[in-house]
Amino acid sequence: MNLTTLWRVLWRNRFQVAPRYWDRLLYLTCMAGINSVLACFERRCNEEKIKGTKPVAPPIFIIGCWRSGTTHLHNLLSLDENFTTPTYYQVMFPHHFVYTQPWAMAIFNYLSPAKRPMDNMAIGARAPHEDEFALAALSTVSPYRQVLFPGSGDNGFAALDPARLKPEDLEKWKAAFLHFVEKLSFSKDKRIVFKSPPHLGRVRLLLDLFPQAKFIHIYRNPYKVYLSMRHLWQSGFSFSHLQVPDPETVEENILSWYTELYSLYEHDRGLIPAGSLVEVKYEDLVSNPRESLQNIYATLGLPGFDNFWRRVAPYLESQKHYRKNTYRLDPAAIAKVRQRWGPTFARYGYDLSCTDCR
Repeated sequence: MNLTTLWRVLWRNRFQVAPRYWDRLLYLTCMAGINSVLACFERRCNEEKIKGTKPVAPPIFIIGCWRSGTTHLHNLLSLDENFTTPTYYQVMFPHHFVYTQPWAMAIFNYLSPAKRPMDNMAIGARAPHEDEFALAALSTVSPYRQVLFPGSGDNGFAALDPARLKPEDLEKWKAAFLHFVEKLSFSKDKRIVFKSPPHLGRVRLLLDLFPQAKFIHIYRNPYKVYLSMRHLWQSGFSFSHLQVPDPETVEENILSWYTELYSLYEHDRGLIPAGSLVEVKYEDLVSNPRESLQNIYATLGLPGFDNFWRRVAPYLESQKHYRKNTYRLDPAAIAKVRQRWGPTFARYGYDLSCTDCR
């Protein structure tokens, strides 16, 4: 965030920061000051060039709940030379990346951890990353605000359903997204591939902004999603809290976010024009990546699959020794997931018996 957005979110949460996290607030304040200064340089040097830059083609949105394989698919599609993706650096510094990325990426790589804490996937300034972080910093409207303020929940600004936002806040989010698209298009004149779990509930909104957008929905065994989301809150989101989370609230967030996102998606998926939506099973993508990716390209009418695959095959070979985290699901959790997420099991053909809940 910059100083303006940081002040805004602190004010609406009544500065309720737990004493144990005052060091985090100090860090955020220092970074916000740096971001504000560098944003001034970008406005002075680049704003006129950025303004009005149009994307070369309608964007592609990878949608799916957290821990459903969206990152893996995003990494794969980033290997297509026809596409560009938001990078770690760009989403972490959305206020000034056009101005600073030519010289600051090396500093970012030096200071940042080598891997993500929740799944050991590599981190780098140029690696693909989800645009939600940029939108949260630019607009202060995002479900991730509830990660920052798990106690107060950021008082409605973390709503998953765009219809639950105040009209002025929704317009602020739209303006932030369109400006971010301008900056990405200015930085690299290629078709943009976005991925953000909250986009699963924004199909109607995204079609309003980009009527010809393409969508790739990736889904995964709900039991595995639940286990991995629980780990995400414990080992990933926990680094961002400014309030002490209540375990029961976190558990409810995991369960309710999933059901609400899928309810919104099922309600609006029919709005997507024929040939603009493809659904991919994560397990199929892992076991038979060529067939799954070829189906994506064929269904969406994307060109250049053979050239793309020649770049994907060596990448997949390099990932052969990557090991996923493993967890065990207890009987009480199994019962909760069955009760709350049962319709998704049926919709996507997964077995409720949980024969392999690990």
